[in-house]
Amino acid sequence: MNNPFFVRPGFGELPVGSVTAFAGTLGAPDSAGAATTVTPQDYVTDPVEAWGWMFCDGRSLPTYDYPELFAVLGYVYGGSGNQFLIPDYRGFFLRGNGTGTQNDPDIATRKVPPGGQGQSSGVGSTQPFAVETHEHTYNSVPAPATSSSPSTAAGAPSTTTALTTGGPVPGQPVPGQPPPSPVLVSQYETRPINVYVNHIIKFTYGLAPFIR
Repeated sequence: MNNPFFVRPGFGELPVGSVTAFAGTLGAPDSAGAATTVTPQDYVTDPVEAWGWMFCDGRSLPTYDYPELFAVLGYVYGGSGNQFLIPDYRGFFLRGNGTGTQNDPDIATRKVPPGGQGQSSGVGSTQPFAVETHEHTYNSVPAPATSSSPSTAAGAPSTTTALTTGGPVPGQPVPGQPPPSPVLVSQYETRPINVYVNHIIKFTYGLAPFIR
């Protein structure tokens, strides 16, 4: 006997609008109304959407096909009338909303998504990359020592210059120790070590796979 296709959530069920990381690959996004057109065949071609989740790729959706998700998002990420946009998290790190705290000291640099109707310091706002103001300290290089030599044929004294003995220069290999590890540099961003995942968003309570 088949379980009902539409089921209500129990305690512990993630609410509509929840975002989670998905470690698998995703098929082509379905923007034609997955909430109303899912068939058993879709479980093979796009099983994530068959479970009520979709890729956070910024697509536009009709409000009448996705009423539960629209009730959560509204036009925060863009859209108007009977179309609204879901968040586009491709290539982004996610950060907890810092409103009311000092955990995001540069909150004034945040902006709403293009076309979005949220608050610049609220959920959905983005922030450009930055490097914290800092300074580099190092030991000074020893001053050169000069010594005079006997006069040249022209009668003018000549000088020779030699560096006095000093300690290792910071940033250079230290004698007797292995060379420093290479430092990767990007002209585009400052980033920690990271791994790609697909961020997916819950768009309905109403879908569940058939159990035969």
